[in-house]
Amino acid sequence: MDDCACGHDRHRAPRDKTEGLVLARHLRDVEHLLDVVERDDSRWLGILRCGSCGRYWAEDSMTSGHADLFFVYPVDTDDPHAWLAQARPVL
Repeated sequence: MDDCACGHDRHRAPRDKTEGLVLARHLRDVEHLLDVVERDDSRWLGILRCGSCGRYWAEDSMTSGHADLFFVYPVDTDDPHAWLAQARPVL
């Protein structure tokens, strides 16, 4: 698939808080492209879909010590609702 402005092909799930911070900044850059599919506010997790390419992003959060920061990372799934039901925070 061609690379989209959302950057789905250029990112991955963060391995640590430093990578999570990069993805939090990325969220601010691409949030206008992403539509909410479903959110689970009890776990602060969500699944979003790019309006341009149709691929999915996980929405997750981490604490900075001063505030909770949201970030996104790409996921590959054919069933976003099932993905969210099984998802766990990555950080």
